[in-house]
Amino acid sequence: MTAFLAVVVSGASVLIVSVFSWWQWRIAREKLRHDLYDRRFAIYMAFHELLVAFTEKDDVDAELRRANAARAHSPFLLNAKLENYLRELHAEAFQLNGMNELALRGSLGRAETADLALKLGPQKLDFANRIPELVREFEPFLKLRDFSRSR
Repeated sequence: MTAFLAVVVSGASVLIVSVFSWWQWRIAREKLRHDLYDRRFAIYMAFHELLVAFTEKDDVDAELRRANAARAHSPFLLNAKLENYLRELHAEAFQLNGMNELALRGSLGRAETADLALKLGPQKLDFANRIPELVREFEPFLKLRDFSRSR
């Protein structure tokens, strides 16, 4: 009987230690997500500001530079899929900005400038309307679990 009791107590101890270890691992993983949140959110905000800037400003050079600097951090904080998405988004923004500068500079003739402006307006609006897509891409990296709430 004593041997049986020792086995039961030993098994219960192993179970308790296992459950406790699992909770520690889960909390440590979530703490890492919380620690990375600020850095990842800064990347998200740089690109969010870039998307919005195209509908609000004529000169988006500062936003392009911030997004490019944020993109340089992405390989260390995000996965390869999101890094590629940000690279494509930045390239599209760079191209739109070049077209915008051409239209604003007035180095083209009136007809070409008017034609470019006619094309550029909807393209800038479409670009800015990609914010929900940006949110979807970042969501897995910016969702945090609140352990203070009971389920």
